[in-house]
Amino acid sequence: MDFVSIIIVNYNGARHLRDCLGSLKSVDYPKNSFEVIVFDNGSTDDSIPVIKKIWPAVRIIENPGNIGFAPPHRIASGLCKGDTLAFLNNDMKVDKNWLRKGIALLDPSVGVVCASSKILSWNGKHIDFYGGSLQYLGYADQLKDVTKENGGDVLFPCGGAMFIKKDVFLEAGCFDDDYFAIFEDVDLGWRLRVMGYRVVMAPDSIVYHKGHGTLDSKKEEKKRFLMHRNALMTIIKNYDAENLKKILPLALILAVKRALLFLGVEKKEFYFWEDREFTQPRQNNYKEACLHLAALDDVFESFEKIMGKRAEVQAKRKRDDSEIFPLFKDPFRNIMGYKEYLWEEVSLFGNFNLAAVFQCDEDYGKRVGEGIYQARKTLASLLKQIEKISSETNTPVSSDTDKKPLVRKFYKNLKEKGIGPTVKKTGDYLLKRLR
Repeated sequence: MDFVSIIIVNYNGARHLRDCLGSLKSVDYPKNSFEVIVFDNGSTDDSIPVIKKIWPAVRIIENPGNIGFAPPHRIASGLCKGDTLAFLNNDMKVDKNWLRKGIALLDPSVGVVCASSKILSWNGKHIDFYGGSLQYLGYADQLKDVTKENGGDVLFPCGGAMFIKKDVFLEAGCFDDDYFAIFEDVDLGWRLRVMGYRVVMAPDSIVYHKGHGTLDSKKEEKKRFLMHRNALMTIIKNYDAENLKKILPLALILAVKRALLFLGVEKKEFYFWEDREFTQPRQNNYKEACLHLAALDDVFESFEKIMGKRAEVQAKRKRDDSEIFPLFKDPFRNIMGYKEYLWEEVSLFGNFNLAAVFQCDEDYGKRVGEGIYQARKTLASLLKQIEKISSETNTPVSSDTDKKPLVRKFYKNLKEKGIGPTVKKTGDYLLKRLR
């Protein structure tokens, strides 16, 4: 029977540890075949006394400060006894079969070296994690309504409740220390796939998630900064050379586009040929815009180091990107609501032939469809405006013929954004409507 080292990272989580450690004491697994290690990130609450009171045998690694989620797992895995590692968030409680059912699926002989638990809400009524999807720019999302048979392949585990062979975790380079937190499990899962290994779901290994844990206590913009920065680092490290050439320019361009949209900057005010001056943009999304730019700058400053990590990942490559992409599930998921962003992004899809790269013509079509939907909404808004003017001036709009100038103006505005698939299809839709 495998000896398992259960590793819990804690930061001011005394209110969670009673439930977490209490549930571990009841697992259906021989007590002499597992150990529990709590890596404490310099907690200032009574976490340490609580641990010692609940379970004196728990091994505590006390760190003087908070170094995040990723580094503690590397440090603890180098000090633990087990050949199999189990990672558990401090705001989880486990089912009694959690440990047994999770490690049962690990089988290095067929490449299965990592398994992810099924995560339910605290009351067990909702699914928090049952596999995940990955957007092509590196943004992961949790799947909550997809049924997977026991052992079904997934791209990445959830770091909050997962199992992995220690030798493979160390071989892969562990979680990347520089991530601090967020998407470190996505990066690890993708790296494992590149190396030729498999990650699977273990639906019978069940945990319950309380939420409102360590990261939830931090400001939202700090979490979103990590999300955007880490997504960019993930794609730089893990795409093969040919695909990185296509996708990295898009990632950089679109990050700047998102920042400008959040700032509300009207770039035409900087054009010599425009007869208007720059005006102060809206400020309500100023922080959101800045964190996109700060994430970019952080990657630029660390680019040489990230490229060194990329070289290490690619040197271990045993599986082509084309074999990994089906596990992305939803590579063209829309990550931003601005229709201007969506139109330009879909246009770039065509220029860089991403639909063929991911073999997702149907999903690509859905994104184009979303662009048409947004165009319909904009057209409806314009029509309401003209009807209002008609009512105010007592000038009737008698037929669609009277609306054609409005539509032509709208189509012209679309074309000014650059001809792309969405613009063309939107224009075609509008013209057909008036025939």
